[in-house]
Amino acid sequence: MKTKRSHKATILLAWVLLCSFKVHADTTHDAIFKVILSSNSHPYFNETYSSTEKTKLKKLYKLNQNQLFWFSSKHPVQAINQLLALYTDAPTQGLISSDYAEQHLKTQWQNIQHSNPDFYQFAVFDTAFSLTFLRYLNDLHYGRVPPQLLGFRLQQKKIIDITSAIFGALQINAISSLIEDLEPKLKPYQQLKVALAKYRRLDQYFKKPLHFKLERSLRPGEWSTEVSKLHLFFEALNTPFELPIKTHTITSNTYTDDIVIKVQNLQTRHGLINDGIIGKQTLAILNTPFSQRVEQIELAMERMRWIPEQQQGPFILVNIPAFQLWAYDTKQSHDDVLSMKVIVGKAKNKVQGKNKNEDKLQTPIFTAELSYLVFSPYWNIPKSILTEEILPLLEKDPDYLQKNNMEIVSRFTHDAPVYAINENSISRLYSDQLNLRQRPGRKNALGNIKFIFPNNYAIYLHDTPALSLFKRNKRDFSHGCIRVENPNKLAQFVLRKQPEWDAQKIQEAMQAEKPSIVDVAQKIPVLIFYSTALVTQAGLAFYPDIYNHDSTLKSSLAQRSELFTTLHTSMVAAF
Repeated sequence: MKTKRSHKATILLAWVLLCSFKVHADTTHDAIFKVILSSNSHPYFNETYSSTEKTKLKKLYKLNQNQLFWFSSKHPVQAINQLLALYTDAPTQGLISSDYAEQHLKTQWQNIQHSNPDFYQFAVFDTAFSLTFLRYLNDLHYGRVPPQLLGFRLQQKKIIDITSAIFGALQINAISSLIEDLEPKLKPYQQLKVALAKYRRLDQYFKKPLHFKLERSLRPGEWSTEVSKLHLFFEALNTPFELPIKTHTITSNTYTDDIVIKVQNLQTRHGLINDGIIGKQTLAILNTPFSQRVEQIELAMERMRWIPEQQQGPFILVNIPAFQLWAYDTKQSHDDVLSMKVIVGKAKNKVQGKNKNEDKLQTPIFTAELSYLVFSPYWNIPKSILTEEILPLLEKDPDYLQKNNMEIVSRFTHDAPVYAINENSISRLYSDQLNLRQRPGRKNALGNIKFIFPNNYAIYLHDTPALSLFKRNKRDFSHGCIRVENPNKLAQFVLRKQPEWDAQKIQEAMQAEKPSIVDVAQKIPVLIFYSTALVTQAGLAFYPDIYNHDSTLKSSLAQRSELFTTLHTSMVAAF
């Protein structure tokens, strides 16, 4: 009852204050807003805001004829409490409450209810709310850091007029609906959002890490005192979020089949061989703090905000740190998914005898459209590979080109003249006057097929003769292009709307002596992405940050939040 009376008193006070504003002339109100909105920094935060934010804020109040939003008699005061609650719950979206001055706004909201502010002070407070709300919605929909700044070349999301959306929502008191509209609809984002809540709870539950310790690998059927910890770990991990975590007394320390199955699933979800043996890699996963997993999920959700809405139809996704490709039709059940291992660009590049963390050979992150296939392709050898790798091998072995089915040509076309391999043509290779390519065949580095989605990086998917590399857990061996484990199946997926290209014809084309090009009837969106957390058919999976993209994004977000925290802490008191 006391809470209800307090709430009613707040509403009554707001109404009294609002009525007092009527004695002011509209022109005075308009002038006050113009002063606030013309400044390069907001007077409440002592914060210089971006030109984009300033433009949006001006537009918002222009739509409302330079009148109050949050304190207007048209909008219930509950909207303010609703907005503050939204900032409090920002972590459920993988966002940070302090980025929106949550605590400072709450404090000032309490102060304003026990004072007699004038219109200017209300206008400053009102615009502060609007500014943080604009920022929150922009962060939720587009992300906090522009992907281009981190080297992600993704198709731009459709631009939404967030300012007009806010104005419309406030007219009908529909803030909740506005949040639902702007929250990413991608299924992976929603799955990660659910996982985030679960892993936050696990982080709170295991305030003290379990610290698994093994002197040697633990195999199924063996005995160890650490088995009781395994039971506790998996019982908490597999408890549905809506149920409380319960612990049971374990009387046996034998590594039995029931717990082995759970370890195997854990290994699968982390890209390891699912043999059930707890060695160094599995032990490292078990000892990874849940707080680190929460962070991985938050970073993954941030990247998901960068992805444009998917069109209905076929889609190909490559997740670089997972070393995995998925091909599916968004119109159909996600149970019908083609999945295969891939080999991606090297995480580290060896240059001039020195190991450097360079991105020269890393597979870039971008979006494109698969438009055609090349069966039995030539491998047109890039100049960098020719100079850094093949020519040094040629110096050691004069017959290297012949042994590897390579030929010297003037240009990379099907009718290009082929030069005899001799001192003159090799000299012209060194001087960059001629090119080198590898003929179709079993030795061809591209295997029997390549999948082309034109892009600025000359990156494509292709077959490979080096199939043994797919047995590795960490598969970063390429020069940037992506090798696929099952090219025949992928070709069937790509050409499934072209009935003349059945499995037999595809196989015949892959074994042909000469190249052939086949256009795809319906271009297929391809997303080359990077996420160290993703919900797959096996469950929530975590992957190593092989290119250090997580570290870079984490640093960028931390700098942004630190700036906001400093500005909000030093905000100028408005009352």
